[in-house]
Amino acid sequence: MRWQELENEMKGDYDQKQRMKNHRRFGDMYLTPEKPEDVMPPKDLADMTRKETGAFPVDLHTNHTQMRYLDHSFDNIRRFKRYTHFQHLQYDQRMIPERLLFLGPDLAAAHFLVHRGAAIKFLDDDIWYKRDKKGYSLPGRKVPGLFIEAIDASGTELMFEGFENLHDLSHLRMLRLANCEYIDDWVMGKIGGSMPNLEMLDLSGCYKISAKGLMGLKHLNKLRYLRLEGLSHVKDLGQAALLLEEAIPNLTVLGVDYVEQMENLEAETRLLENPRVVQDARGNAFAEDDNGRLFYLNGSINERTAVDDEDRPIMTSTIRREIPEMDEVEFEKLDRLSGGKLRHMLLGSPSGHLWGEQVERILQHEAKLLTEDSIPVDPKMLPKEKRTLRLPPNLDEREEWKSILQSEMIKFSKEIADQETSPPKKLIEKQGNL
Repeated sequence: MRWQELENEMKGDYDQKQRMKNHRRFGDMYLTPEKPEDVMPPKDLADMTRKETGAFPVDLHTNHTQMRYLDHSFDNIRRFKRYTHFQHLQYDQRMIPERLLFLGPDLAAAHFLVHRGAAIKFLDDDIWYKRDKKGYSLPGRKVPGLFIEAIDASGTELMFEGFENLHDLSHLRMLRLANCEYIDDWVMGKIGGSMPNLEMLDLSGCYKISAKGLMGLKHLNKLRYLRLEGLSHVKDLGQAALLLEEAIPNLTVLGVDYVEQMENLEAETRLLENPRVVQDARGNAFAEDDNGRLFYLNGSINERTAVDDEDRPIMTSTIRREIPEMDEVEFEKLDRLSGGKLRHMLLGSPSGHLWGEQVERILQHEAKLLTEDSIPVDPKMLPKEKRTLRLPPNLDEREEWKSILQSEMIKFSKEIADQETSPPKKLIEKQGNL
């Protein structure tokens, strides 16, 4: 800074002090104003800042401009709140070394679980400890010989980070995690590597688990019962269950409908055998029409939809894809083989939970509007009761699949029964030698 500028600043400060002293003077006494701006001469408009002119701050104006590019739908707000809650749970379930040091592994795990809504049972104790309106009563210091034998964390928000607190539970025999929405494949690996004495495990309703994740339990050699109810949507669940029963001796997997798994495998095989179906490198299946356009049928593409709190569609896409150029019977076969996804995606993915009901409701509504406006409706997009009349009666081959599957099951059960009633081959050979 040059000396001339410094001198001007000092002169300006001196003038400001003099004006403030002369604002209200009573002899040798004076009152200064609350704001120095009240006694200073007004600035020129070109020298004023946005704050001095009363305009919006630049930061506020920038944020307001960027708001146009944000998704303010109810569905996105729900996802944002769900994500912030997920981050809070990650921090809340972190490992606290001091708790493990002062309470020991079992009692520290008991405090962690009961505080978050789970129930625990100690070894040689018939009482289940759980949090109620008055709180819960657990020892506040390390107790020798106190071991957790069973944990019921069903319906809680236990996640992967929380399993760091379940360390060295050497006497744990039962673990119930039914309907825990944050239990995923990472947790399976954690359970398989840190709970060697586990005998009973309940994973019913944990919809984020995959067949590959279940293979993380193959090292639990003492596991006797594994419950997998409510996981019929998991691909290759029956195959994973059979592999686990083969890898772990004396294991019984409950809740797996092997018949349904066979039917799903048969439907997927029939779908991929269709000459119109092609696959990409990720295993996603697409139907190719006469014009070479691809329509998604099955795979790993995100099918998230905009739904309200009751899983009803908030809106459907107003952008309609062109109807595939193919025969009506071929279109209906592909739609049924894909479980209704082909027609479901053409309607803008109205709901990922109630495909049949929501799709038919939209088809009826749009067909009614087009009919009132005298616009022809494509036969492929007619409601179910109208398009059924146009299709041949022997279109659905699922009943044929079921009959073939049932006959094979009966044949297999007879072979097992014959093997159980007939003497072993080695015994017959031994008797012949004698």
